[in-house]
Amino acid sequence: MPITPMNAYDWILFDSTGTLLTPDPEPARAYHAAAVALGSEHSFEAVRQNLKAAMKRHFFGDTVDQPTDEAAERRRWRRIVADTIGDLPPDLPPGDLDGLAGDGVFGSLWNHFAAADAWRLYEDALPAIERLKSKGYAIAVASNFDLRLRTILEGMGITHYFDAVLISSELGWSKPNTRFYDAAVSRIGITDRSRLLMIGDTKRGDVDAARQAGLDARLLVRDRPDALLRLTNDL
Repeated sequence: MPITPMNAYDWILFDSTGTLLTPDPEPARAYHAAAVALGSEHSFEAVRQNLKAAMKRHFFGDTVDQPTDEAAERRRWRRIVADTIGDLPPDLPPGDLDGLAGDGVFGSLWNHFAAADAWRLYEDALPAIERLKSKGYAIAVASNFDLRLRTILEGMGITHYFDAVLISSELGWSKPNTRFYDAAVSRIGITDRSRLLMIGDTKRGDVDAARQAGLDARLLVRDRPDALLRLTNDL
């Protein structure tokens, strides 16, 4: 009787944004529209660069060593919105968005990105997941996100593909803090961390931090439509 080779891993964890799914259209479009409606004179390209810098600052800056939860994630995104469209006229009614646009613009952007139709799956995401599941791997999403991710996955009709959904706001830490992975491993209930593979598009958070926490990891470079299929072809 032939011996079936054992899988290299028990679990494969995928980052969400930039790995399995992406906002469509790009987030800067929604931010720019909100800014213009409130009187901002920022160009679209300026908003795009501001958003990129704000994301880096608030996900990879001082907050790396701070615990998180749903409230903390909302505060993080308030700061990102404020930093992105921060040239708003001073006579706007004050709100709690760092004294800038009030709660309305933050709420509209927060809700916009909570809707499944604001996102699209990469065309190779489900084929890759389906192939890996057919091989016997358990599949999880491991993402810096909040409870909106569950709504998005449900709205896309793909929740059933995942054996676990691991979200920073529920785990208590966000990548690149290695405690994100400590909490994820604890949630899954596996003892041998070498039997977990993390795949994502961000080197510091998805690869370096995962390896520091004892997992194996692979960096996804989305330079072609079948990038994820090619990256996992040997599994």
